[in-house]
Amino acid sequence: MRLSIRAEQKTVIEAVAQENFVRRIAAHLLAEYPKAIVKLPGDKKSAVDELPEETLYDLVRVGIERARSHQLTFESAIAAFTTLMFEVSPSFDEHRLCQVLLNDEDVESNKRLDELLNVLSEKNWESIKEDYDPNAWKSAEVVEQTPETDGIKPKNLDLQETVMNPS
Repeated sequence: MRLSIRAEQKTVIEAVAQENFVRRIAAHLLAEYPKAIVKLPGDKKSAVDELPEETLYDLVRVGIERARSHQLTFESAIAAFTTLMFEVSPSFDEHRLCQVLLNDEDVESNKRLDELLNVLSEKNWESIKEDYDPNAWKSAEVVEQTPETDGIKPKNLDLQETVMNPS
């Protein structure tokens, strides 16, 4: 007997998997980076462990979407990218050295972040931190304005391209 999954079922499965992924990244951030300071638009600053749960989830969703914009598909690569947004700067990928490395077509997309981590010096990371842009927590394509999240409400995220990395 062969089972087939209808499109509606696939959509529900993907949404559940996406939210589970968001929760796993949020749990990782709370466990490993609880005191990382997040600067939100409007000069609001909070440690990761002080953010309301839904705000943390919303920020993680923005991180996932931003990681996917760099063709990252492995969960490990997406999680690492999102973690860098919280630990260093949500706009770290806009730094010119990061752009060069994240757009290097000679390197498989999911390995580009490893390359970036191996190449950048402490001085580079400090420069990136200085250019922190709180507006990078928003994405024009995925943000819906809501008063409770100061404009950070991602929607329509697609899990279909995310591939679990067994490592």
